[in-house]
Amino acid sequence: MPYNLDLREKLALALGIIATMIALALAIYVPLGPRKGYINSQKELDSLKQEYQLQIMAKMDQDERLQKQQALMEILKKRPAEFSLFTHVDNLLTATNLRSRAQLEQYKPRNASPKQPMVQLRLQGVSSQELIDFLHKIYADNNLIAAYKMDFMRPAANEQGFDCDITFVTLTL
Repeated sequence: MPYNLDLREKLALALGIIATMIALALAIYVPLGPRKGYINSQKELDSLKQEYQLQIMAKMDQDERLQKQQALMEILKKRPAEFSLFTHVDNLLTATNLRSRAQLEQYKPRNASPKQPMVQLRLQGVSSQELIDFLHKIYADNNLIAAYKMDFMRPAANEQGFDCDITFVTLTL
């Protein structure tokens, strides 16, 4: 059955077909074009927000580390200008009656900084209580001294106490 459409109906049908084709074209174009760009932009924005948060956390860590360094620098400034790690450890050995069982010498590793003086202490035949008391004294005076390494701690050859080898380090201004 043939359809007899007048001019107005033909025009309406043509416009309907054109509108349907435009709607189909937009249905294909929007997800591939602007929507895809929007989604990619959203992902990039989320990524940048995460990066920003990481940078803020890194800055907070750096600020905290800087505050700790400033606290250490304040301790160093309070220390006498003529402070000598070797002399200080030697005086503590005398005060704790360990001088006769100790060998104290300057320690210089290959990559040592002059701003980090080190001394190596060899103790022979010390009891665990004497060693603990000595370590308490070295840390209690707040001169910013740290045990750099302990090479060994073993029973003494005469089976009375321990032999140990400890390296101490400090900082200078």
